[in-house]
Amino acid sequence: MMVIQHEIEAALALDVHHPYGRLWVSCEQAAAVFLNDLRRSFAVSEQEPKFWSNAQTYGMAIICLALGIAAGYLLHAPAVASPSIPAAEVSAPAPTAAPQMPSAADMKRMADKQVAPLLEQLQKNPNDPDLLAKVARAYMAAQQFQSAQRYYEKSITAKPQAEALNELAFVYVKLGDLDRGIAALNQARTLDPKNPQVLFNLGFFEWKGKADPKAAISAWQAFLKADPNSPKRAQVEQMIAQAKKHLSIPAGTKTEKPAM
Repeated sequence: MMVIQHEIEAALALDVHHPYGRLWVSCEQAAAVFLNDLRRSFAVSEQEPKFWSNAQTYGMAIICLALGIAAGYLLHAPAVASPSIPAAEVSAPAPTAAPQMPSAADMKRMADKQVAPLLEQLQKNPNDPDLLAKVARAYMAAQQFQSAQRYYEKSITAKPQAEALNELAFVYVKLGDLDRGIAALNQARTLDPKNPQVLFNLGFFEWKGKADPKAAISAWQAFLKADPNSPKRAQVEQMIAQAKKHLSIPAGTKTEKPAM
């Protein structure tokens, strides 16, 4: 009898909050009434055995049958599927549009806006070389090379300076006039023979633009003397070594030898 009591109590201890736990409610209520009667019967001394009545036997059978049906249903019932969202209904994030580069007109408007305060100052002192060079740099940064050329030339006319000539050389090359670019660098070299930027750019234009290895080597060797501790030293030495391989070829001659 103790075994039967423990089995009933264990069965009644099942979780009634299971998705199918509602099936246990009626069984649990009936079993609770019968269990109370059964416990009172157990209170009688074991030395005085007492047989179950027919009603108790039938009641116990009904409870066991109900518990067996409920347990079988729970064990064999299909699992409750968790709600899921079909993959087709999941919307992918909209692709972010790539940022558009400003047009030439946009760049010019931005440059004009930037130089507006400088132009007001130029009205008071139109021949200020430094102020003219600042305007030219603003236009060069905005890739407005024709406007940059105009103000650089005004700056150099007011006062020739190596830095402005070096930058003007770049503008000339961007506008497709390599000869004027090299001429501007040579003028800058005359003003400042040890200017590393001028010497580096001069060698580069002579080599890449004119294919003149001798002129390029001369400019780069002057660069190494002017700035022996330059972080570009290894690069310049490598370019000199490459240019020396072309010394036997006349300047301006196209060659299939590897370029730098």
